[in-house]
Amino acid sequence: MKKIIGLIGLMVFVTLTLNAQFRAGFKFGVSSVNLAPGSIDVAGVNDFQDFKLAVAKANYGVHAGLFAQIKLAGLFIQPEVMFNSNSADFKLSEITGQPFDVVKRENYQYLDIPLLLGFKLGPLQLGAGPVGHVFLNSGSELFDINGYGQKFKEFKYGYQANASLVIGKLYLDVRYEGNSSRFGDHIEFFGNQYSFSKSPSRLIGSIGIAF
Repeated sequence: MKKIIGLIGLMVFVTLTLNAQFRAGFKFGVSSVNLAPGSIDVAGVNDFQDFKLAVAKANYGVHAGLFAQIKLAGLFIQPEVMFNSNSADFKLSEITGQPFDVVKRENYQYLDIPLLLGFKLGPLQLGAGPVGHVFLNSGSELFDINGYGQKFKEFKYGYQANASLVIGKLYLDVRYEGNSSRFGDHIEFFGNQYSFSKSPSRLIGSIGIAF
């Protein structure tokens, strides 16, 4: 939480102290998560059989929130606060005993806090910077599986790089996001923690409207 408070404090400080052009607005859009194929082998306990858990697919996510932009000469700083919701489907396959395949869905809600720095080239804006992800909530059909549990980190971080086309008060934004944590690092079975081998990345498309 100290990192979150520090980041918000930085946003407020910059907004109040820079003598520059200021804009704020509302953004919404969709995202596509890129997950490399992978699976984890879960060891059964007592009469529960061993099984394999694999990523079947990552579904499109949605987001909405507020942004502010401070322009000074040809440069800008852009803090944002976004509610982000996405989901993924997992395929369970039994390793021992009678084979079966079951697909279960899990959804996630985060508060995303990007802070972009960049420059303008006419109506085109290019930027990059850190992003924090504050965990809010999750729902999962994996709880139907015996021994499943969750242990989410309250805060994760990554980075974003974007290109925006600004037409009057309209912002058309495309960005790439990379993350430092491995996908599925919240997963537990029978008290043992698991995760997939790769960190997820996202392609994010947004429409913003300045007030």
